[in-house]
Parts: sequence; C-alpha cells; structure tokens
Amino acid sequence: MKKSLIALAVLATAGAASAQSTVTLYGLADIWVGSVKASANVGGVSTSARTTRIDSAGFNTSRFGLKGSEDLGGGLKANFQLEQGFNMDNGTAPTGTAFSRQAWVGLSGGFGEVQLGRVWTSYDDIRSSANDTFNANIASSFSTWVGYNDRTNNGIKYLTPAFGGFSGSLTYALGEDKNTSTNGKDNNLLSLGVQYAGGPVFVGFAHQTEKSGTVTKLGAAGTLGALIPDGTKVTYNLLNGSYDLGVVKLLAGFNQAKATDPTAPGYLKASEYFFGVEAPLSSALSLAAGVSQSKIKDDVSPQAKGTGFSVAAKYALSKRTFTYAAFNQTKFKDDTGLTNDSAKTQLFAVGVQHAF
Repeated sequence: MKKSLIALAVLATAGAASAQSTVTLYGLADIWVGSVKASANVGGVSTSARTTRIDSAGFNTSRFGLKGSEDLGGGLKANFQLEQGFNMDNGTAPTGTAFSRQAWVGLSGGFGEVQLGRVWTSYDDIRSSANDTFNANIASSFSTWVGYNDRTNNGIKYLTPAFGGFSGSLTYALGEDKNTSTNGKDNNLLSLGVQYAGGPVFVGFAHQTEKSGTVTKLGAAGTLGALIPDGTKVTYNLLNGSYDLGVVKLLAGFNQAKATDPTAPGYLKASEYFFGVEAPLSSALSLAAGVSQSKIKDDVSPQAKGTGFSVAAKYALSKRTFTYAAFNQTKFKDDTGLTNDSAKTQLFAVGVQHAF
C-alpha cells in the first residue's frame, strides 16, 4: 500500500513538472513552379533569358524548428528556439549552419523578454509587420529596396512588454572579428524598433546600423552588386504602417538607407517607398498588390532608380494548407542621364504551402 502511494506521488510530481515545461516541433513546407525572365540593356547590348523552375520558399521560407519554455515560478520563464530553413526542391539546407534561421535561449517575465544567440533584428520585426503583397518572398514589390541583415549572430535582444498597444525592442550584436577587421575594431550591428498595434491600426518605426565587410550596395545599372569596403557603416531608418478597413487593408512604408565608406569621401543613399493593398474576397480567397520605388544617389548626383510591381492571390484549402499565384516585376535603370542601361526581372509562379 505504501509503495502504491509513493508511486502515485511520484507520478503526480512528474505530471506537474511536465505541465510547467513545453516543447513544440513545428514547421512549414513551401514549394512553387514558375517562370523567371531576366533581361538587360548594358552599353547598348541587350540580353534576355527565361528559366522555368521548381523552387522552395515562394510564399515563406520552408523550415522546421523546436521551441519551448519552462515556468520558473514568480512569472519568470526560460525560453528557447531552434529553427532551420531547407529547400523543398532538393532537400538541402540554404547554408552550412545547423540552425541558420534562429538559435537562441533567454528569459521572459513582467520585464519583457531577453534572447541571446542568433536572433531576428528589431528592424526586421517592424519591416515584416507591414509589407505589401502578403509579405511573400517572391511576390512583394519591395524587392527593389536595398538589402539588409535581417538576423544576426552573437545577438542580445530585448523586447518590452506591451503598454496600451505600444511596444519596442532593441538588438545589439558583436562581429567578434577585431583581429581581422581592417579598421582594427569589431564589426557590429545595432537595431531598434517601436510600434503601436491597436485594433485596425499598426504603425512602426525602426532604425538599424550595420558595420561589416561585405555589404552589397546598389549603383547604376551595370554596376549592381558592387561591394562596399570593409568597415563601411550602413544605416537604415524605416517608417511603415497599415490600416485594416475590413473590406480592404492598406499598407505603406518609407525607408532610407545610407552607406558611408571610411576609405573614401562621400556616401551612397537610397530613398525608398512602397504602397500595398490586401482584400479578402471570401473566407478562403484573398488578393494583394503592391508598388515600390528606390532612388539611389551618391553625394554628387543620382545613380539609379528601381521600380517594382507585384500581385498575388491566396486560396486556403484548410487551416494549415493554402495555394497561391503571384506575379512580380522589378526594374532598375541608370539615373545619371549618361546611359540607357537597365535591368528587368519578371516572375510568374504558382505554389502550395503546408504548415505543421
């Protein structure tokens, strides 16, 4: 009898402990088939190529992950998340990193939350909260905008609690490369974001400063993708928002990116904007569209202009599975007035995504 009571007590204790700790396996699989046409006119020579392809991550990046938390008592929790992206078309990982998307552990409570490790930047949190055309990878028109680091290694991230709809976060990361950097200092990243989300309204502001050795810049057509020297500082300032009217959701954003080269005078600056609209046509079908522009100049004159247009449809087959169709066009052209150089990409795609 005593042994039975002891066994019951042990089982009860184990049950209580397991109820305080949770681990979840999750993920999504996304694949699309479509056609991509790339054309250019550089130095009076025109080129064009069309590719039919099956690829991963049309709407969102295919991924799997583990996340969990443990109740430590007194409102304090320990949390972790490990997330890896993968390619549905060939089964490979996008990078050689084991958990390339997220890998962090931290604590949360009444003070907010702290995450340590590989984390999303605060700038990216705001940017992804109000993007046109469902924020889809291959559809959104903001493909004309200057690239940025959406996540970082060696990160320390703090997220505040929400106060009347207002919240914010701060991310700081060290490159830990002081011995290899040509300027004798660690490369680093500082990112912050504040937002208001209440009812149908979302408004966000984000700032990010990066200093690294291989930041891609936009120049005039024909020189796209030139690398800024090691030690270059790039700053981003973003204001975006959305308003949900029920029958339609309106989205807009303005961003400014500025690169400063420490080895030479001057700078490269991009002024960017987008407008978007999303409309639910039924409980299963939604349509979205967006337009964007990016004007790039140096400290003397305009250099290049990028324009984008996108439209997409999303049809839900269940709570976890939907199909989609998308069109995207991006065009860059010389804006110096010296040449007629240009480059254009068009994409047509249909795909399916399943979440688990």
